[in-house]
Amino acid sequence: MKKRKDGRYCKVITYNGKRVTFYSRAATEAEAQRDFNKQLLTYKEKEEKGKLFKDVADEWEQEHYPKIAYTTAHRYSIFLKHIVENFEGMYIKDITALDIERHLDTLAAQRYSSKTIKDQLSVIRLVFKYAYIKGYVTVDATRYITPPKGKPSTPREALTEDEVKTVIDSINCRYGFLPYFLLYTGLRCGEALALQHKDIDRINREIHVTKSVYHEGNKPKLKTTKTQSGIRDVIIPDVLLDKIPSGKPNDYLFSVDGSRPLSYSSYQKRWNRYREETGLNITAHQLRHTYATILFEAGIDVKDAQHLMGHSDITVTQNIYTHIRANRMHDTANKLNAYTAENLTNI
Repeated sequence: MKKRKDGRYCKVITYNGKRVTFYSRAATEAEAQRDFNKQLLTYKEKEEKGKLFKDVADEWEQEHYPKIAYTTAHRYSIFLKHIVENFEGMYIKDITALDIERHLDTLAAQRYSSKTIKDQLSVIRLVFKYAYIKGYVTVDATRYITPPKGKPSTPREALTEDEVKTVIDSINCRYGFLPYFLLYTGLRCGEALALQHKDIDRINREIHVTKSVYHEGNKPKLKTTKTQSGIRDVIIPDVLLDKIPSGKPNDYLFSVDGSRPLSYSSYQKRWNRYREETGLNITAHQLRHTYATILFEAGIDVKDAQHLMGHSDITVTQNIYTHIRANRMHDTANKLNAYTAENLTNI
């Protein structure tokens, strides 16, 4: 213990390998020692309890988010808010595997999808991994947890023949070109919004896909495609080529004035107006799924379809093809049953 020039007593101790400094404004050395003893007791209690889960999660966000894409960080934030609310006031050392399983079981009981439950567990695991590395916990409580099954995901259905016809017939609507374009290219919406006229190769009838748009709030931002497989050349069908307007090389194909991609509000406004005018309650991803159906019906090999759609894993393309094939078999069965019931029952 020593007395500083400012009149305070100072004492440095080592606790669990860490140097800790205590200060006291007591009048005498004996009083300062009693003050230090109280401070040490409080410090030991705090160290034994460790950090609140919320505080560790905040630390993890500050360190981890600058290293990942904005859209990924935004998605993590949504999950983490729910997780922190569930573990409100709990110290991370006190959270057990059973606590985490109960949280996931609650999500399943509330009919959250299996994917949402898995994603929440992934975020919890990332926080606990960070806590383990930092020494805030000695055991990773997430290590042996298997997420429960949630509500089955609803398959993204392709458009019906009537809906496809409406998309084609509505190209001259005020905002009809984007849905028409997505139908015949299968691009992700962000990939289409990032296209500049220089990406349109009219001679070779190809679109050079190299980037994508995402939105920070309302502001459009550019990034490379979702995966390396997303960088690709996509065929421009004849029915689309003549519909693509001309423009300056650096102008954006879908834009208010060509100088920059659409903001989030501008995109939503256009899409909502299009749905009002056509009566089509469709999404951009449904058009992408419909493009996969077109590839299937055209007899395009699954490996070529994988390239055109920019899937990094061919299993994704195969699953889409399998789903389409199953739907076709269901339609075929209905047609066969209808025909036999009408024409063969009275022979």
